Amino acid sequence: MELELAADADAAALIVRLKPLVASRDGRPRSHAIKIVWHDSPEHALLADGLTLAEQGGARRLERVNPGVETWLPAQPPPVLSDAPDPAELPSPLAPLAAFEGRRSVSVHHLAESAVTLTIDRGTLRAVTAERLAARIGLSGEEQAVRAAATLIAGAVPAAVPGFSLAAEAIAMATGAAPQPRHLGAPVLPEAARTVPEALAHILGHLTDVVLAHAPRVLAPRGGGEDGGVHNAIHQMRVAVRRARSAVSIFRPALAAGALDAVNDGLKTLGGRLGPARDWDVFADETVPEIQEAIPGDERLVRLAAAASRQRTMHRKQLAAYLASPAFRQLGIDLAWFTAAQGWRAAPPAEAAPAADAASEPLAEPLADPSADPSAEPLAEVSGEPRTEPMSLEQFADTVLQQRWKKLVSTGKRIEELDIPALHGVRLRAKRVRYAAEMFATLHDGKAAKRFIERLSDLQERLGVLNDGAVASHLLLELGGPGGRHGYACGLITGFMAARARRIRPRIVKTFQRFRRQHAYWT
Repeated sequence: MELELAADADAAALIVRLKPLVASRDGRPRSHAIKIVWHDSPEHALLADGLTLAEQGGARRLERVNPGVETWLPAQPPPVLSDAPDPAELPSPLAPLAAFEGRRSVSVHHLAESAVTLTIDRGTLRAVTAERLAARIGLSGEEQAVRAAATLIAGAVPAAVPGFSLAAEAIAMATGAAPQPRHLGAPVLPEAARTVPEALAHILGHLTDVVLAHAPRVLAPRGGGEDGGVHNAIHQMRVAVRRARSAVSIFRPALAAGALDAVNDGLKTLGGRLGPARDWDVFADETVPEIQEAIPGDERLVRLAAAASRQRTMHRKQLAAYLASPAFRQLGIDLAWFTAAQGWRAAPPAEAAPAADAASEPLAEPLADPSADPSAEPLAEVSGEPRTEPMSLEQFADTVLQQRWKKLVSTGKRIEELDIPALHGVRLRAKRVRYAAEMFATLHDGKAAKRFIERLSDLQERLGVLNDGAVASHLLLELGGPGGRHGYACGLITGFMAARARRIRPRIVKTFQRFRRQHAYWT
């Protein structure tokens, strides 16, 4: 397998001197000059399609700068559309847009009882009006050896999965525009993903890209509102982690036992860091201002708002420290390695079907710590007769949707009589169904799937009002609760949230009934 990491030029220079790599090296490193020039038309016609024409050593290749509809997994080389593109099919005229010039060092090492080739490109990215140093670290070899090498390097120097290709960074310098994120939002399965493992690799790869795209905004806020876009970046990262953990829950029964454990543990850790920061963002930026608007000029609310802002700042600093740590770099590597690896993709036929929820799971889940990630389901045992062959992706998706939809409808029976904890159970079920529907939407009729997801989103939004109240109550305890220095303001907020919850109950019932009446489009 191949894996690419990014580091600054100074850090990359230290890699070849790491003692474990020196001790495991087979012979001396080989070094030679390298120059890559990326071409486009004056109107950037290739870039408009996410492409570039790369020239190296007299050879030209048409390659991707940004992912198209097909899968381009994180930390993988850019997909090459043509090694010898027909000039007649390219825009004209073409001119150099940006370049990378430096040296390439290649060495072979023996790690994890196998050989791995280490390639380090160090040099300068150049455009007409700018230049800067850059480096890329390439690893190729047997999967476990590549993982061992990546872990060793990332633990010693700040090397990480790149958020953009080298070409994308160079072209961004030339155009003056920020590189386009590889992926954003919910994953969409391409037509090329026709098996269950291919679908999982694409989904986790897409969501890894989303997490890595937003992490720099938390570390170095820039533009996008008063807080430099940090609020939205934290929100998008948390949603991506929840979608990824939901994917783990969905696909776990189709893989060998334990195949997803390390991935899930890493995502759970990241979710635990994002949760408090996101909860305090909502409380400080949405909940408290809404109440202040209803009760203007109350100094006690002003003081509580200031205290909430301090708590939010503290949790953001803790999150930023984690995102700058070797642990987060390692998580990115683990996710990128997993999506590209092949060893986990062969599953025993008996485990090829998605599992129903564990029989011991309560109908309505109790309200958990709001900092925990509520999207992940408990491990479920595979039920039913063993299959003689794996399910197709369509069969797998339909079974997942049917099981989750039935659980949601069952949990919401007599919804008008359910108490708050039981309604939280409905919300979690709705979230699980929606994430599954989004993942598999392209396998079914587009309009029906879109309508289904929209109605689920409406239900989640209304149930989310109740969850906001529960989270607010938890956060108020951190500020001293009703008996603390902000007791009066805490009482105002608690009463306000209780009144809002009461008003939303009839809308929840109506929205759920509307959702339940629609056709299960996958049947």
